[in-house]
Amino acid sequence: MIGRPWRIRAASIDTVGQSATTDRARQRTVDVGPVKVSDITVVPDLVVDCDEVGTGYYVHLPVVGRMEARHRGAKLIANRELAAIYQAGGGSFSGQWAAGSRVLCVRLDGTAVGTALARLPGDQSVAGTTFELAMDTSRGFGRTWVEQLLVLCRQPAGQDGLLAHPLVARPLAESLVNGFLLAAGNTRSAALAAAAEPTRPAIIQKAIGLMEEEPLTPLNVADLADWCGVSPRALQLGFQRHVGVPPMAYLRDVRLRRADADLRAPSPGDTVASVARRWGFAHLGRFAATYEARFGQPPGRTLRAAR
Repeated sequence: MIGRPWRIRAASIDTVGQSATTDRARQRTVDVGPVKVSDITVVPDLVVDCDEVGTGYYVHLPVVGRMEARHRGAKLIANRELAAIYQAGGGSFSGQWAAGSRVLCVRLDGTAVGTALARLPGDQSVAGTTFELAMDTSRGFGRTWVEQLLVLCRQPAGQDGLLAHPLVARPLAESLVNGFLLAAGNTRSAALAAAAEPTRPAIIQKAIGLMEEEPLTPLNVADLADWCGVSPRALQLGFQRHVGVPPMAYLRDVRLRRADADLRAPSPGDTVASVARRWGFAHLGRFAATYEARFGQPPGRTLRAAR
């Protein structure tokens, strides 16, 4: 940043708006029940520090420019293809924006997110659900969710707009909350995948269950197919149709998520190499590249931030 930035210090992200002035930031906000979307353009360089995220979940997506964020001990550079996620109750937040940056700031009510999570299958508590720091908005659910937000921002506000009518606002709000859960990687992703595909054959569910419960079991497609009682070709086609990725790609992602969890809560003596080997990644360079593509930062940075 060049020159003297505009600095805001706040108790939480919820209270940052109380420090904003029209000559320093241009903002348009649309509310749909538990979801608030603010389209903000920063006039000078801006630095924000908050003691807590607050009671909501936030997503910051730069539309023009980029931002640097730190949350839960990790640092992320967000841009149009990689949004930053801040978890309710997840601790402090800091962010930096260059002058002229435009960002979509999305707030999702914590109670609404908790209610949606509670509807998912499985025994894991809502309080134990952890979200990844970054959301891929270049493709898949992330891109579709952002496109929905951009359309929402163009809707007229006030009583004359459709957003003021509960027949439109309520299902739209539910769609945005559920879309967030699908687009943002989290520890309930397997349950979300199951809920999103209720017609998924029992054979595919059986294979996924084995990989989630025993990710370190040495498996290949033939092993999985034999265990499920189908041919390898049938298993491959079933995964492609009902999951969207091959079975071994799904297993690699399970192991990658477990490695990420260990890097964020390391045991004494843990290194990137030891964590990678623990979860079946023999080639450290490929592990580092795959990890960064999945989580938005190198594994070493995640480990250092956790210590």
